[in-house]
Amino acid sequence: MKFFTQHGRFPEGRSELPDEAVAFVAGQVKTPAAELSLFDWRGRTAERHRAQIRAFLDFSECTVADAERLTQ
Repeated sequence: MKFFTQHGRFPEGRSELPDEAVAFVAGQVKTPAAELSLFDWRGRTAERHRAQIRAFLDFSECTVADAERLTQ
């Protein structure tokens, strides 16, 4: 979630996340940081996580109507 708020997009993979941040969150959820390498960044679970983050932040994806309003 923090990556999204700072960069305006979601990470495409583990390599975009700082090791310190991964270790910190892994410690909070009591799981080895290496477990993140098993995460499918393009799967249904990742899609659901992204949707939950957007909903929590009250952020909606741009629609065609949004784009048309923007060009006006």
